[in-house]
Amino acid sequence: MDNNRLMKAAMQYQNKTPEEIVRQYKKKLRARQGLLILIFLLYAIVGIRGIWWGDDGIADVLLKLLILFVITYPISIWISRDFMLLNLILSQDCDPVTYVQVMRLLEKVYKRKWSIRAIQINEAAGLMWSGQFTDALALAESLCNDKVSANYQLVLLNTRFNCYKKMKDLERAMQVRQEADAFVASSTKASVQKTGQGLLKAMDASLALWRGDYETFRRMEEARSAGYTAKLQKVVSAVCLADVDIACNELKNARTHLEYAIQEGGTLYVVEDARRMLAELAQKEWMEGSDYGEGTVKI
Repeated sequence: MDNNRLMKAAMQYQNKTPEEIVRQYKKKLRARQGLLILIFLLYAIVGIRGIWWGDDGIADVLLKLLILFVITYPISIWISRDFMLLNLILSQDCDPVTYVQVMRLLEKVYKRKWSIRAIQINEAAGLMWSGQFTDALALAESLCNDKVSANYQLVLLNTRFNCYKKMKDLERAMQVRQEADAFVASSTKASVQKTGQGLLKAMDASLALWRGDYETFRRMEEARSAGYTAKLQKVVSAVCLADVDIACNELKNARTHLEYAIQEGGTLYVVEDARRMLAELAQKEWMEGSDYGEGTVKI
């Protein structure tokens, strides 16, 4: 999905309460599930009639099964796509608070354990991005031994790593990094390999920043940022780069990065970090008699 379509899709959730978002989602879900049930009923009626009257042989039955699959598969993909689009609340609207509330409401909609696990994994990610690291970690750790898809395993690894890092438990963060490395190495799917390698690079860049290796972080981040499409990625990158800018005394660049993060970061926890850093930067500029303070955002 290109950026314009992505932004358009994300706008459907803006200025809506979690209850309104879930109500809209449920309406679409029930309509598509009803369509699937209707198709299956029609197939059953036609199939049973053909077999009962002896009109259909094995070839006819198999052909009808193929037609059934061709008709219903796109509808199933449609349903999955609607669920995945809810992630835009987090990735494009940068609103983890609403995202968590939506996920909690969706737990009451679905009955299958697999679906509930997927919702809870998303909820853990939302809790982490809203700064509730203890709650996010507890939920993620409770799910990490469950059987879920490879992509959801990567989401769990990312959530656990970031929580441990923010809670200053570097040893456990490094353990999760090793788990991620082993998981990616064991996968034979190209898509998982690609996503997993991206996650490992993000972890390594984060650890470089943690260690104060600013040159390495900046080099890695510049290489990675070219592929960013989600606003969340851009906002988090801006705050991290501002940290490097301040350390390197590039105060004007730091201000630009921080102002962008505050303006676009919504309810992400990094916005509070950006506000704190900008306040400290303003004080540092005042102490140094810098004139960069003109035209700042309100903090």
